[in-house]
Amino acid sequence: MRLKEILGRLSESSGLADIPVKGISDDSRSLRKGDLFFIIRRENFDIFSVLPGMGRKTCAFVADTRDRENLRRLALKKPVIYVRSVEKEFLKAVDLFYGFNKNNLKFIGVTGTNGKTTTTHLIYHILKSMRESASLIGTVKYCIGSKTTRAEYTTPGFLALRRILHKLKSEDDHFVVMEVSSHAINQGRIEGLDFLRCAFTNLSRDHLDYHKTTQNYFAAKRQLFRDNRQSISLINTDDNYGRKIFRELKRALSYGFNLKADFRAENVYLHGQGSRFDVVNRNKAFKVETSLCGRHNILNILAALGVVSSLEFPLAQAVECIPSFFGVEGRLEPVEKDIFVDYAHTPDALKNVLLSLRQIGYDDIICVFGCGGDRDRGKRKQMGSIAGKLANFTFITSDNPRSEDPLGICRQIKSGFYKKNYFIAVDRREAIREAVGYYRKRCRRNAGKVALLIAGKGHEDCQIIGDKRIPFKDSAVVREITGTVLNPKERTVD
Repeated sequence: MRLKEILGRLSESSGLADIPVKGISDDSRSLRKGDLFFIIRRENFDIFSVLPGMGRKTCAFVADTRDRENLRRLALKKPVIYVRSVEKEFLKAVDLFYGFNKNNLKFIGVTGTNGKTTTTHLIYHILKSMRESASLIGTVKYCIGSKTTRAEYTTPGFLALRRILHKLKSEDDHFVVMEVSSHAINQGRIEGLDFLRCAFTNLSRDHLDYHKTTQNYFAAKRQLFRDNRQSISLINTDDNYGRKIFRELKRALSYGFNLKADFRAENVYLHGQGSRFDVVNRNKAFKVETSLCGRHNILNILAALGVVSSLEFPLAQAVECIPSFFGVEGRLEPVEKDIFVDYAHTPDALKNVLLSLRQIGYDDIICVFGCGGDRDRGKRKQMGSIAGKLANFTFITSDNPRSEDPLGICRQIKSGFYKKNYFIAVDRREAIREAVGYYRKRCRRNAGKVALLIAGKGHEDCQIIGDKRIPFKDSAVVREITGTVLNPKERTVD
């Protein structure tokens, strides 16, 4: 494209109309040769400090008129076009350059505190099993057409999302199943997308470092449904916040264990290899067999079945696809016998996964977890209290401490314990090693079933310490430790 096709009269008045543009960028780290770069101010980053080094790559800059003096002093080697609102011009430019036919794409959005990842993967799996054309965008990975890439964000930024959708512009009648985060809704990342179906999983404490209050957090989630009132929504009415949303919507279907739910679970049987239950809809019951453990996963399955059924696919056919779904990486993932890795990083998620292990027959549970730094501090004591009550013994450790003192975070978690059934091991690798040794000792002593849960990071493959991202994956560390014979002289907690 030429600059005049993106900025119109703004480029013509500056005599730059015919400059070729190969892409749009607002991030110096991902700038590619020939990109038109929009200078947008960011919190905690001085964008002006990196502009002089970008002259070799960018074809031109677009800046806000308020930054004219700053940019004059920099004497940039490429032309600068000034606009009244660089943010608005950026959104317009992205939509023009990375256009797609949204009438050909059927968007399905899933939001909530917990369960988004499993629910979206289930919907995607069912659609693909029924030979429908579909893509997946979420926390663990992006599956776009035939290509799969590691996810950077739960919901990509406005530019990254448009680049993804641009790749699907030639697709027809294509489903796009998306996890929709509260940040994405708040920051306008999904602006301009019309969702055919929306689903709400639940809401509990999370992201209060960003939203400040639970009401703000809820308002962000609810906005997805208010902006898509014409779509059919699937709402978990076992959840208090779900019931509030459900009462506001005219075109909503409910799911849950409650008897009034449009899609409800009955005759539930939980066991160590999964669960069995009947899904009941319109007085018809269908037997569901799944390898997913726990009541929370039954809710995820109900949400997925409800969404697919509402798209006028036979519920019986959708149910037949469930046994071939074997879960999502880092979601109650069995790494070794009776050793699980889970992404639970909120009070409610940790409670659910620990209760699930109890419900499937584990009477002795060892837990390893920490809390992220520079995030909601109020949940640390809460999560300590939950682990103290629902796990027999807990190893408190680091998660992603970022700029905070990891020992200080651990001590805040410790304040939630009402008895001394915990041990602090700040180094996460050492904590897992200690926990595996303790788990083996308990297995020798305990005639019952013993489980080891390593929570908080799930699929993540690094630890953020300071400003460094250090390779670290819980499941890989477990396999590394269990694949070797522990030295009997190594210290374990008694």
